[in-house]
Amino acid sequence: MKTTLKLTATLVIAGTLAAGCAPTRTEAEFGDSVRAVTHGQIHDIGAALYPEKEAVTGGSPDRLETVIKTHNSEAADGSRVQTPIAVGAGKSR
Repeated sequence: MKTTLKLTATLVIAGTLAAGCAPTRTEAEFGDSVRAVTHGQIHDIGAALYPEKEAVTGGSPDRLETVIKTHNSEAADGSRVQTPIAVGAGKSR
């Protein structure tokens, strides 16, 4: 009798714990919305799946040179970075 009661109690507890670990519908579908929107923004799915390995050809050489120079000069310019924001917690003094 005690063995049957212990076995039944163990199975009930194990079943309850296993059910608690099962993913909910929300967890199972997590990220589906983002993937659907991203997929909807792709015009040519073949190009997205199999991108060309060759470099981009065409474009104005002057414009491309300006883009590269601007990127390199602005990325290295640390003076444009603002000072960090100080966030205090607790009482102000």
